[in-house]
Amino acid sequence: MRIDPSGSLNNPRTLFAGSLGMLCLLAAVLTATALLLSGLLPEANAKSALQSSAEETQDSAETVPRVSVGEITGTPGASLMLPLYYTADPNVPLRSLTIEIDYVSNNLEFNKASRGVVTEKVGADVTATLIEGTPDENGLTRSKLQIATSLAEQNPQEGIPSGLLAFLLFRINPKAKPFAIRLNTSVILAEDLQSPPQEVTQIAATPGLVVVELADVLPEATCFFFTH
Repeated sequence: MRIDPSGSLNNPRTLFAGSLGMLCLLAAVLTATALLLSGLLPEANAKSALQSSAEETQDSAETVPRVSVGEITGTPGASLMLPLYYTADPNVPLRSLTIEIDYVSNNLEFNKASRGVVTEKVGADVTATLIEGTPDENGLTRSKLQIATSLAEQNPQEGIPSGLLAFLLFRINPKAKPFAIRLNTSVILAEDLQSPPQEVTQIAATPGLVVVELADVLPEATCFFFTH
């Protein structure tokens, strides 16, 4: 709530802003559970989502190997470059990884994946496969993005090193409203250096987050219900 320059809290603009802020807070509380289950959060909850994701990152830091997707904020129509990281376990070196990112894609379009510093250094391939979903009864579409990387050598002596695996390029719909999308991340396939390769199942994953904000809009004017 902003205080009028005159110092009075009874100013009509101040009372309006305060009332609107309270209505937004109440609306966020009433709809939080449904939005969390669908993978979408209104902008009013973006900060708490970021904090939750950061806590998960800290918790998963005790477990390696692991993969993690970055967090980023953008405006409608913007292109976003999200980093995809990998932390290796020296006791369990890997020759290949296939990572799946599940997200609500109505207003977030995937463009391409590019090799990161690590994959370029070791000459590993990076491929991206997008599996587009169909709208559910609420009009929400969930898509799955699979990122696969593998060492080029047939019998590598060392596994994929820690660092930046890839850059993931997305574009926000120009007509998108303020919202936050959780990028649920998991490893669906990983193989070690043995011959023949053995599957590794114990790999941690940290989700990413995309937050859309409207430029030059007062915070109390951006509260809304995201329904698509």
